[in-house]
Amino acid sequence: MPIRLTEEKIRQLLKQHQGQPPQHRLSDPSYVECDVFIAGSGPIGRVFSISATYARTILDWAEKNNKTTPKIVMADIGSKDGKITGGHHKNSIKYQKDIDMFVNVIKGALQPISVPTSDVFQSTLGGTAWTPALEQALVIQGHNPNQKPQMNLKASAVTRTVGGMATHWTCSCPIPNDEERVELHKVIPKLNMDSLLNEAGILLNVHSNEFDDSIRHNLVKKGLTDAFTQFPGRTFQNIPLAAERRSDNKDYVTWTGADTILGKWNDTFDLLTETRVTRVGWEDPLRENKSPVQLALVRDLNTGNDRLIVAKAFIIACGSVPTCQILWNSKISEEVLGQYLTEQSMTFCQVIMKSELISSVDPEDPRVVAHRTNHPNDPLPIPFNDLEPQSMIPYTPEFPWHVQIHRDAFSYGDVGPKADPRTVVDLRFFGKGEVKKENRIFMAPLHGTFNEWKAGVTDIYGMPQVTFEVTRTEADKQRDQRMMKDMTTIANYLGSYLPGSEPQFMASEPGLAMHVTGTFRIGNSADNSVADDQSRVHGIPNLWVGGNGCLPDATASNPTRTSVAIALKGAQSVIDYIAPLL
Repeated sequence: MPIRLTEEKIRQLLKQHQGQPPQHRLSDPSYVECDVFIAGSGPIGRVFSISATYARTILDWAEKNNKTTPKIVMADIGSKDGKITGGHHKNSIKYQKDIDMFVNVIKGALQPISVPTSDVFQSTLGGTAWTPALEQALVIQGHNPNQKPQMNLKASAVTRTVGGMATHWTCSCPIPNDEERVELHKVIPKLNMDSLLNEAGILLNVHSNEFDDSIRHNLVKKGLTDAFTQFPGRTFQNIPLAAERRSDNKDYVTWTGADTILGKWNDTFDLLTETRVTRVGWEDPLRENKSPVQLALVRDLNTGNDRLIVAKAFIIACGSVPTCQILWNSKISEEVLGQYLTEQSMTFCQVIMKSELISSVDPEDPRVVAHRTNHPNDPLPIPFNDLEPQSMIPYTPEFPWHVQIHRDAFSYGDVGPKADPRTVVDLRFFGKGEVKKENRIFMAPLHGTFNEWKAGVTDIYGMPQVTFEVTRTEADKQRDQRMMKDMTTIANYLGSYLPGSEPQFMASEPGLAMHVTGTFRIGNSADNSVADDQSRVHGIPNLWVGGNGCLPDATASNPTRTSVAIALKGAQSVIDYIAPLL
């Protein structure tokens, strides 16, 4: 049963669990009681979608079984940006009319995780200005004096807003190849996992044919058809997208965000915004192992006040890195936490489609005729409102990488004034890396005993600073080179490289660092995993984790659908636990 707290006990617990030295004030109320507490701050693995998956599944169950609606409290380190909680920002008309503008939204949303301290000497700085001494280093805004540049995930970043990266993700939801879920099938059998993946597709509102009538989409398919005459056995498909054409205006698309997953339950639970989840713990710091978690310590970032959340069940779904920070603060699974990290490698280029492809556009197409009539000075036969291409080449054992040939906004790859964006196609090839225990994140030592914190480097939110130790094996490097060769071959069938976007490996050797997996992997043993097949932390009956960090495999395909599928199984486990307690 949940603990009951007097004001004296609250003060005692806040002092015991406090995360920072300054005096803490009591919030009003100083503690909150609920049935389920979800820490879902939204970074890295689109994890507000994971939080939403847990919340939606639990609330649907209660309604279907005529149970009292469980009280759910969710804390998010970000603010609510927009009228719709967790909505995809690309649903705004201005971004659908000019996708390159959306690049600025993504750039503005991302905050770096670990920045190696560079040489801060500035020869042109005035002599009276403050500057670090030679032996000193900057430690703010993600600067990390412990980070070795050659072992970093240079582009690793988080999005701190309600909805997290689900506010700007590509919505690509492929089903991974069996080679991408070897370890996963040891934990969740294949038939069960296949069923969960299909269920996740429904929850995410995944469709594969929303772009079939796009002129540009079909031009890319024609170019790929020509290319694949040279590659027997390879196929291309439409990207399964968490998106749907609007019924009221087919020119626009509704992209899935956390609001889609929550459905009618959106805004029906308590959402604490700009609230940092510091740790979870127990009333008695000398608790026995395997005892249920009793409370969470959270901080209102606006006031600096701390409060305690008392609940029956706790779910931490804050992304592949922040979830580890909370568990580390809580002294949970420290021996395994952050190990077995994997990240995708990535090659990228942009091409301007061949003239022969553009010339193949049917001049009798009514859309083309109307466009020519309305815009006689436009040299292209493609209407301005024509939707972008959305094609993919699936992962195969012979070609072990995932390919997306499309046109979308990223924090790179904007076209600007260099070319007409209707002629530009993006090629993004995603590779996987070998799963190694040695690839990991670790955190600065912020605490000694449960009641005593030691000085250490923190991030800008006061959580332990994360340091990456990631390298790629020789086999990874060879596979990456094959992937690059494959990309250049296919690109040449579609067109010529856009100047400035020639073939390149993206942002840091390990990859673009947006799909980190494995940091709190699920598995059958506490010796090499953080949680079990139900995403429940080993040894703690009422604590679950969610997000890409659960995935125990290296994956080339986008991992969101798989993470949601795993969360669906975890949510059922939460239901089984809380049902007798309601």
